[in-house]
Amino acid sequence: MSDATTMTKSGNTSMTAAYMMLIACAMMWGSNHVVARGVNATVPLEALAFWRWVVAAVLLLPVCIPHLKRDLKLMAHHKMSMFLIGTTGVFLFSIIIYLAAYNTTAVNTGLLNATTPVWVLLFAALLTTDKPKIGQWAGVLIAGVGTAVIIAKGNFAVFADMDFVSGDLFALVSAMVWAAYSMLLKRAPRGVHPLSLVFVSALIGLVFLTPLYIWSVTVKGQPFFTHLDPAWPDMIKIFYIGVGPAFLGYLFWNKGVAVVGPANAGVFLYLMPVFASVLAIIFLGEELHLYHLGGIALIAFGIWQATRRKA
Repeated sequence: MSDATTMTKSGNTSMTAAYMMLIACAMMWGSNHVVARGVNATVPLEALAFWRWVVAAVLLLPVCIPHLKRDLKLMAHHKMSMFLIGTTGVFLFSIIIYLAAYNTTAVNTGLLNATTPVWVLLFAALLTTDKPKIGQWAGVLIAGVGTAVIIAKGNFAVFADMDFVSGDLFALVSAMVWAAYSMLLKRAPRGVHPLSLVFVSALIGLVFLTPLYIWSVTVKGQPFFTHLDPAWPDMIKIFYIGVGPAFLGYLFWNKGVAVVGPANAGVFLYLMPVFASVLAIIFLGEELHLYHLGGIALIAFGIWQATRRKA
């Protein structure tokens, strides 16, 4: 049993609660895609990544202070593991996924980033003793088809016309980085509170994001926050991204992975385009189509197949 798994199960987190957290996590990360549509044209990439994690760290500090005194000693004995967790999950993933979003189409980004569960299973098969079962592979593939149905809007011919650019490579690499981060969570020091884990990870990521942000302001001449005037609409969007996808999203993901394992957790990432589509229909006035329902049904069946007990 991994350290992270022991820690979370000792905190009486049930399988049902873990799955609910993973669903909520997918919803928040799906909403992140919708919100990001409104800031990509006005907020520089470096500012988006930096302020997102500043907001998350500020919110985390007061609630994790009671745990930090004890947890810092534990994490100090696992410096390399914490460095890798913070570097991959906060710094590398944030920068690479935004590089993808800024340099390729939404269709390409969605398709390539949706390969994350496959990479999670591959890494689990290669690097851990918790080998994925046939049912998990089948569930991932079925859910992957459902994701492709939604992304292609029911017309798979769209994939033949995809024009691959540099952003596509970033999208694919971001999927690999997130899979690596999920594997590294199994090396989190035993007994560390999830709030402390996310907070220290955020600080490690900000060690790298801060000089990058300063460089973008001083050398590239980018604004501190946004090109938009007045700035408050972008401020609200960035605050939400910091509270939801960064703060709560990472907290729920870490706890969910600790209970169900990275292979089972990975398949829930296929819910992201489902929630993105639903939220776009509700808030952006987009239409509900039959391919949405077909894709959602395939994803739901795939998740069930991958996570059922006898899988």
